[in-house]
Amino acid sequence: MLKTGDIKAIAKQVAVELQNLNDEILSLSDVALKLNKTEAAVKQMCYRKQLPFHKRQKTYYFSKNEITNFLLK
Repeated sequence: MLKTGDIKAIAKQVAVELQNLNDEILSLSDVALKLNKTEAAVKQMCYRKQLPFHKRQKTYYFSKNEITNFLLK
């Protein structure tokens, strides 16, 4: 028999998985528009580790869910 705490933990995991399924990849320009900043300002925020981002070679990628959560904090 599952306890209430176990059920809540499972529900939380399912919610996270569903959120990840609906995630989108945003470009640097998308994030700049969303934050009302220049692309250079967004790059500075990334350099200072103020924004969640992923970088492959010289291209920045952003998760829409991560940016949304960042804005809600």
